[in-house]
Amino acid sequence: MPPPDDFGFSPVATLAHVAELTPATMHRPFWNQWRERLSACTPRLLPAEPEDPADPTATHQFESLGSVRIGCALGLPPAGTPVRAGLVTTHGYQGREPLEHATRRWRNLTARGVAVLVLRVRGYPGSQLDVGDWTGDPASLGWITHGFPASLQRSDDALAWSLPLAVADVACGARALHEWLRSRAKTKTSTPLPIFLHGESFGGGLAVMAAAQMPAGFMRFERLALALPTFGDWAWRLAEPSRMAFGAGAHLRTLLRSIAPPDALDTLRLCDAAIHAERVLVPTLCKLALRDEVVPAPAAAAVYNALGADPGHKWRFLVPEGHTEPSLACARRHALFERCMTDFLDPANDPAEAMTPWEPMLVEGDHAPKANRNF
Repeated sequence: MPPPDDFGFSPVATLAHVAELTPATMHRPFWNQWRERLSACTPRLLPAEPEDPADPTATHQFESLGSVRIGCALGLPPAGTPVRAGLVTTHGYQGREPLEHATRRWRNLTARGVAVLVLRVRGYPGSQLDVGDWTGDPASLGWITHGFPASLQRSDDALAWSLPLAVADVACGARALHEWLRSRAKTKTSTPLPIFLHGESFGGGLAVMAAAQMPAGFMRFERLALALPTFGDWAWRLAEPSRMAFGAGAHLRTLLRSIAPPDALDTLRLCDAAIHAERVLVPTLCKLALRDEVVPAPAAAAVYNALGADPGHKWRFLVPEGHTEPSLACARRHALFERCMTDFLDPANDPAEAMTPWEPMLVEGDHAPKANRNF
C-alpha cells in the first residue's frame, strides 16, 4: 500500500506548518452569540430514556442547544476506587462504533479513578432522537454540510451549522459531567473535581474549539489530549483539492462546488481549530502524524503549533502515518501513544512530571519508559 500523500512537505516542514490566524470578520460576534445561547442551557446527566434505536447502548443523555438530547455512555472506576477526575471524549467523523464498545477503550483510565463520558454529537447514532440521522441522510452531502449557510451576512447565519452545534454538544457534555460529579461530592464545599477533554481526528477539532469557547465562570478544562486534530487551516486546505479529498473535507468540497457561496472561507474560518487553539492555555498532549491525507498532516500540525499553552506544557507525540492501515511499527507507535496518554490523564500525576519519562519516546521508539512497562 502506498504511503499517504505528504503534499510535497518534508517531515520538518510538515511539523513546522503554521496557519494564518487572523479571525474571520464575524468571529467575535458569532462566538459571543454562541456562548450566550450555551449559557442558557442547564445540561444534566440523566438515564437514557427513551433509548435511541440507532444506538441503544447509550447509558445516559443530556440536553444541548435547542433542547436536543445527546446520547452518551458513562464509564466509572471499579468498586472501591474513588472518582478523582472526569474525562469527556467524542468520536471520529465516521462515528459508527456503539457507545458500549467505545467505553472499553478507557478501562485503564477508569481504573485510575477517572469517570469517562463518551458522547455522540447530534445526528450520529445515539443522538438522533430529536434531529434524525445526519450521517446518511440522502438529502445531505454529509454530516458536516448540515446547516452550512448559503451566505454569512449576520453573526447568527451560521448558528444552525452542524459544526458549531457539535462544539456546543461537547461543551454541554462537559458541564453535565461536571455537575454530576459535583452533586455526588461528600460536602457542598468539596473542591470540584478536575475535568479533562479528549478528541481524536474529528473529535480533536471539536475538543480544541470547546476548550477555547467554554464560557468563563462555568468550568475550565484542566488537561487536553488530542490525536490527529482536524478542522485546522481551512485556507490552506481549500487552496488544493487533494487537501480536501477525504472525509469531512470531501463532503465540504462537494458542497462548495455545487453552491459556491462567496463567503465560504469566512464561514469555515469561524470553526478553524488553529484559530481557536490560541485560546487553549491548559497542558496538552497531541499525537501528530508525519503523513496523513484524511486529516492532512500539515493542517493538524498547525493546530498544535497554534496552541496557547506554554511550550513546557504541551507535548507532541509523533507517528509515521495517521489515518491509514498502519505497518507493524506504526501500529506500535499508535498503541504507545495510548499508554502515554493514560499517564498524562492520570489525576494522580502532575502533567509535566508524568511526561518527563516519556520525552525520549515522543519522536520514536516502541517501548514505554521502564517504570511503565508493566502497564
